[in-house]
Amino acid sequence: MKLELKHLAPYLPYGLNLKINTPFGATDRKFEIDCGHDFNLHLSECNIKPILRPLSDLTKEIEVNGEKFVPYEMLNYKPTIKHVADYPFSFIDLQYISYYSFDCLLEWHFDVFGLIENGLAIDINTLKE
Repeated sequence: MKLELKHLAPYLPYGLNLKINTPFGATDRKFEIDCGHDFNLHLSECNIKPILRPLSDLTKEIEVNGEKFVPYEMLNYKPTIKHVADYPFSFIDLQYISYYSFDCLLEWHFDVFGLIENGLAIDINTLKE
């Protein structure tokens, strides 16, 4: 598995943070995404990794935009999330959650594509403040 635009695009409306290592060193500057045909090649050349939360954080208190909450409790109030309780939090069968819930996971930067375990994203919990 390699990081592709299809893995990053769903997060972009929510201000995704990235770690970028170029041949010239690490950078934290903002860049404009050119989604041309060679974009996936640039992803691998520059070693771009999104900073995401593992699904195991669903039951932990997180902070998003200055607000602290437990994501599962927020989603649990939605009747369409009822099947999620039947699955361990290291794996969620995304066919059982609503579009609203999936969109919330993207907004809160949860790793819904398994990128962390494949070494293609950085676990936010491993970063130093």
